[in-house]
Amino acid sequence: MIIDVHCHYALVRRPADPALERFSFEPAHTAAGEQFDSCVSPRCLRRPSWRLARRALGLAAREPAALDSELQRFYERHLLASGPVQRIVLLAFDRYHYDDGRAADWPQRAGVPGSDIYTSNTLIRALCRRHPQRFLFGASVHPYRPQAPALIDEVFAAGACLLKWIPLHQNIDVFDPRTRAVMRRCAELGLALLVHYNGEFTLATNHPGYVSIGPLLEVLRQLRREGNMPTTIVAHVATPPTPWGRRDDFEALLAALAGEFADAPLYADISALASWGKVGFLRRLAARPELHGKLLLGSDFPVPAGLPRLRRDLGDRYHAIRAQGSWIQQAAQIYRQVGFCEIVLHRAAQVLPNVDFFARQAASATSGSGAG
Repeated sequence: MIIDVHCHYALVRRPADPALERFSFEPAHTAAGEQFDSCVSPRCLRRPSWRLARRALGLAAREPAALDSELQRFYERHLLASGPVQRIVLLAFDRYHYDDGRAADWPQRAGVPGSDIYTSNTLIRALCRRHPQRFLFGASVHPYRPQAPALIDEVFAAGACLLKWIPLHQNIDVFDPRTRAVMRRCAELGLALLVHYNGEFTLATNHPGYVSIGPLLEVLRQLRREGNMPTTIVAHVATPPTPWGRRDDFEALLAALAGEFADAPLYADISALASWGKVGFLRRLAARPELHGKLLLGSDFPVPAGLPRLRRDLGDRYHAIRAQGSWIQQAAQIYRQVGFCEIVLHRAAQVLPNVDFFARQAASATSGSGAG
């Protein structure tokens, strides 16, 4: 089974839906006012990167509800298209939390800590239930939430196959005892952790001190000695967002994958490596087959591939891949064509839990409804 482990789903202003079965920590309404199931911060909507994203996604609407309708149609066209990728991990994304466990307000301007995007676990689970043969549940629970390990139990029991964090944006210190408690609980459950280190282009770097992968590797060493190391997937192989960005984290991760963590459950996804700024890293990793057993397929959808930069690499397959309607299916074909081993495409099915959770639920519901 071929699984894309890294796909985003975010809407501009999607109010929380009380009709959905909701997680205990994601109420539809609170005393503070309206909640959302997905939103983008006001400051993010004013950034040049958002204007570029609108152009790339072909979005014309301005009013939030109409824009969300366009986004949903765009997502369905790409996420449900046929091709080599059979299952897709949709990622929830929890809010920024202060050190005291409070969630921050939506940031209006630069320099203010807060979430630039948010997508609830409730919404992602609902989408997985709607398309049980296609989507997998990538949960996101901030470790500073009260009773966070119990919340990990809740999302895992609901079908989560991994837990997504971006420490530099969400304010997650890997040395914090609360973070390590959640990591230990993930190890006990077999729940994978998908975590982003090195720079970030789209979201604000609220905490530059959490950019480096060094602290993560140190904590994983400690947890491994205890026998409590979770399966950990480092997003984008810790590459910088631009070709001239700092490569220390990328090099440190490659050394760890090939060396001290070669026989440990530390992996990296190759999401976004076909984008304009990362093609050099794509070529370098494709030429390292000894590392391919530690790499997992990911697209970073809705990030498009930089196909013109890959024309030489794709050869006579270039036009066929470009004609593929789905960016997700394009990415898988690009990775194959540039030389990644098939294990890269199939590894996630061996690493992630709950891969058949929603498909089994749907089959059981169908069987139950036909029994009478």
